[in-house]
Amino acid sequence: MTERIPFTRGSRDGPTFHSAIPRPRPSAENLLRIQRIRWNDDLLVVAAAGEIDLATAGRLEQALRGRLPAATVLDLSEVGFLGVAGLRVIESAAARARAERRTTGVVADARPVLRLLQLFGADTQIPVYRHLDHAILEVPNR
Repeated sequence: MTERIPFTRGSRDGPTFHSAIPRPRPSAENLLRIQRIRWNDDLLVVAAAGEIDLATAGRLEQALRGRLPAATVLDLSEVGFLGVAGLRVIESAAARARAERRTTGVVADARPVLRLLQLFGADTQIPVYRHLDHAILEVPNR
């Protein structure tokens, strides 16, 4: 059996074909950018931009590993999507911080990110701020 190739009306250069071949997914580096900013001796800001999902959560986890200062602010204000895998990384980092008697805060203002934090109750365990400047002032003093 021969498969027919779909096409639309052609131009004078010939028919226009619509490819059904999926495009490759962008790499994790292109989907999520992470920057570690040492604000001062006691405060680290980990800023993420992009999407945090199953494909990119490992990059966030790496940024939150190792020796961390007394306070860490995770800035998600440039994150448009937060999946459950990313949420688990955030919860794990916050639990580790509590066990080590450090403080953690999250900055988020995108509805999809805030909604997931609320749905799973993470916002009751981790302080969530709408603006980075508020988090920088309050997290180290908790």
